[in-house]
Amino acid sequence: MDQGLILSLIQNTALLLAIVLVYDAFPRTQKRSLAILWRVGSGFFVAVITISLMLMPWQYSDGIFLDSRTVILSVCGLFFGGIPTLVAVVLSCLYRLSEGGIAVWSGVGTIVTSGLIGYLWGKYRKGDIEDISISELLAFGLMTNSVALLWGLTMPTEMAIDLLKQITIPLLIIFPTTTVLLGLLLSRRIEIEREQKLKLQDHLLFKSHFKAGNMGIAITNKDHEWIKVNPNFCEMLKYSEQELLGLSWPELMLQQDFHLYKHHFNQMLKGDINEFELDIRLISKDEAIVYTYMTVACQRSQSKVELVITGLQNHTLQKEAEIEKLASQEQLSLVLGSSELGFWDWDIHSDIIERNEHSAKLLGCDVETLNREQKRWTNAIHSEDRATVLKSIDAILNGETDQYKLEYRIHNQSNETLWILDLGKVMSRDESGSPIRMCGIHTDITDRKQVEDSLKLAASVYNNSSEAMSVQDGQGFIININAAFTDITGYSEAEVKQQNIKILQCNRNNLRTYEQMNLAVEEHGRWEGEVWLRRKNGEEFVVWLTLNALFDAKDQVLHRVALFSDITEKKQAEQIIWKQANYDPLTGLPNRRMLLDYLSAEILKSDCREQHFAIMFIDLDYFKEVNDTLGHDMGDMLLSEAAKRLKACIRDTDVVARLGGDEFTVVLPNITDIKGVDNVAKHILARIAEPFNLGEETAYISASIGITLYPDDASTIEGLLKHADQAMYAAKDEGRNRFHYFTASMQRYAKHRMRLIQDLRHAIVNNEFELFYQPIVSLQQESKLKAEALIRWRHPKRGLVSPIEFITVAEETGLIIEIGNWVFQQAARQSALWRDRFGVEVQISINKSPVQFRDEGESFESWAALLKTLNLSNNNICIEITEGLLLDGNSAISSKLAQYRQSGIQVSLDDFGTGYSSLAYLKKFEIDYLKIDQSFTRNLDSNSDDFTLCEAIIVMAHKLGMKVIAEGVETDYQRKVLSDAGCDYGQGYLFSRPVPVEEFEQAFLYTTNKVIEKTTA
Repeated sequence: MDQGLILSLIQNTALLLAIVLVYDAFPRTQKRSLAILWRVGSGFFVAVITISLMLMPWQYSDGIFLDSRTVILSVCGLFFGGIPTLVAVVLSCLYRLSEGGIAVWSGVGTIVTSGLIGYLWGKYRKGDIEDISISELLAFGLMTNSVALLWGLTMPTEMAIDLLKQITIPLLIIFPTTTVLLGLLLSRRIEIEREQKLKLQDHLLFKSHFKAGNMGIAITNKDHEWIKVNPNFCEMLKYSEQELLGLSWPELMLQQDFHLYKHHFNQMLKGDINEFELDIRLISKDEAIVYTYMTVACQRSQSKVELVITGLQNHTLQKEAEIEKLASQEQLSLVLGSSELGFWDWDIHSDIIERNEHSAKLLGCDVETLNREQKRWTNAIHSEDRATVLKSIDAILNGETDQYKLEYRIHNQSNETLWILDLGKVMSRDESGSPIRMCGIHTDITDRKQVEDSLKLAASVYNNSSEAMSVQDGQGFIININAAFTDITGYSEAEVKQQNIKILQCNRNNLRTYEQMNLAVEEHGRWEGEVWLRRKNGEEFVVWLTLNALFDAKDQVLHRVALFSDITEKKQAEQIIWKQANYDPLTGLPNRRMLLDYLSAEILKSDCREQHFAIMFIDLDYFKEVNDTLGHDMGDMLLSEAAKRLKACIRDTDVVARLGGDEFTVVLPNITDIKGVDNVAKHILARIAEPFNLGEETAYISASIGITLYPDDASTIEGLLKHADQAMYAAKDEGRNRFHYFTASMQRYAKHRMRLIQDLRHAIVNNEFELFYQPIVSLQQESKLKAEALIRWRHPKRGLVSPIEFITVAEETGLIIEIGNWVFQQAARQSALWRDRFGVEVQISINKSPVQFRDEGESFESWAALLKTLNLSNNNICIEITEGLLLDGNSAISSKLAQYRQSGIQVSLDDFGTGYSSLAYLKKFEIDYLKIDQSFTRNLDSNSDDFTLCEAIIVMAHKLGMKVIAEGVETDYQRKVLSDAGCDYGQGYLFSRPVPVEEFEQAFLYTTNKVIEKTTA
């Protein structure tokens, strides 16, 4: 081994001690700017030392140097931190690069890795740096220098191997050892600095306690001479500082306490102890006893006591409380003898237990029996608790516990279960420490346990309730919450505890809500209602909140208990239900129910403000035809579009509602000018009359509007709607596609019509109808007799009512079906009766309403069955229809007419010539008779045109195979003209007015031959 190498390394090592001087040279400051300056300066000086070491290397060859830079840079990283190490590494690398040589990059790598290893080791090691051990420093040095040796492998192989052979052993011995020594020096410097800080802290702490602490402090010398006392000590003994400095400890202590103090003090002077603690009684200036807890410590110099520091805590109040407690315990012993507490005294050696009267009372027996039967109490213990009781007693007897305390159940003689709190303690022991006597008391805690069970149940309900619950103080700060509170709001208990309940408040509630809530809680102790809250995630929801207040003795709110449940889904469901109940699902418009609510409010508002409003009742004309021809889907589309058009015609303050079907209602509030109502109605008519594009189809409809005004036309909702409906029908009667205001005459007609409908229903039930018959006489020498059955209503009050008055109403209400069935049955039975009674086949004609054709249901089957039953198959019945029915062109009409003929019923076309008089349907439908309207017959005397028309009708009918009946024949001239023209039958007042069945029989059936002769004359 080269001696020059070793000497050079040792010389480098000695220079490393300068780093300790660097650590001491720069002050550690708390100011950030100066601290950074200190670190940079430290790094600079470490770099100077490193470069100095590099100026005194051991040189292996040109460009290959060896020095102790690894030690200083690694120690710098370990103790000085990142910034100084970075500065030192950078400057050292620059210097090494300036030296150059074959090992320049090996040297630079050694510098960088040494500093980096030191910095990382110091950053990630555990514990304080001043506590670093020798073994850790040695391992650190070995690791750093081993890595430095590895950098030598970056040189040419042969040179690297030769160099490592020479330097490995000395380097791994000297440099790690140097690292250990240097690290110990620096850690010791840090430790000394820490101790100085601790001493300074202790000094400051003592100074702080001396002046402002709650402890009395006195500083004396070894001869009990006072040096310094603090204000608290003066206050404790009620002396001034000057007065205390003139006294000594013997003058301030009770004599027996001073002897004890002096004994320990002498031990401290001898060096046996350095401090001691005593309970000492002092005498204050007013001669009161002050109980203190004294702590005495000394400060030595060369093992001799120089100063004595005495700290005193005033325990007077505590001691007085202990004295009072002892007195209370003595009193308690006396009370137990007469109280309702079970007392037991157990002689353990003899295993005899004496119990008092109340113990026996708990079991329901007398005390003599209880003390005689020693096992009675043990046997009364609940079987599930007995083992626990015995185990607890064994534990105190064996010294495992100091006190016996247990709750258990017993069964008394009444088979009641009582909860007992059993308290016991060993009262005396023998010389070996074994217990010989144990005493205790029994307390009946059944009521308390029941309360506890109730509280547990309440707590279980509280924690498992689906309702959120929270307990708050009087200011609304949350004290406790249950699990449901977290589930509903998203806040955990830790997040809301001591937070104000306002964290749940939502802007949807106005301030008035919170004011009312707080006022109700303060005055009545309770509030409940719906409020909006906000969850932790910001979502708003509605709850049903109940607030209850708990008051203190001064009637101030002590706590608030809030219970709430999330009713958002319920409210949404209610909203959906409300919308379904108040809005039309097809058009989205308010329905009848909501309209009625709106009208109620509007009436109140109008009365208050003395305003008027208008109601429009709108019915879509020809909607049924659209629905029937294009289908219900297209009808729904048309209704939706119509609703949109109506909304577009009104103001935002107006309301449009759908009552059902194709009926709509518009409410126009605050009407000041009737012209405004007219304009709205005209606008609606124009918009509804526009084409409706329904997919590939186009529909055209119109509207009929009835208008009524409040309070001009009615003062109630029912009256307004009824009058608007009447006005709407008036618009329809006038030709549709127009509007009509309500008038008083409409109401009179409506009342008349309503009474008429009611009377019609009673007439059907009470059989108030009867048939009159008018003869249809042959004009062509035929003996066959016909008659037309004409219904009459014999009203119980009004007398005979003409069909002109009630037939239209019967058709509108559908009562015509029942009336028509009754007419047919009466006519058919009358025809059969005349045949059987007089031997004459009389064909009876009856009028059939178009309504009967559309809605007759199974009437025809019953008619056919009746004809078969009565054996009427020879055209005894003829039904009369109008031209309007044939114009419908419905195939069902043609089919029904064919069925009538197959059943032996003939068909007569009534009032021919007054309608469209289309020849096409005469060819299409099977018609037996044409009846020339009486408007043509009456004018045969003066109007040749009417004669021409009658003659043409007769010729045409005969060509088509039909016979002709002329109505309204009132003169012989008319009969002669019609007969000459070839008319088959005549009907009119010339022959007879419509008469009851008895008169008809008398006039025409009893004198059949006479009638025949008269018609052929």
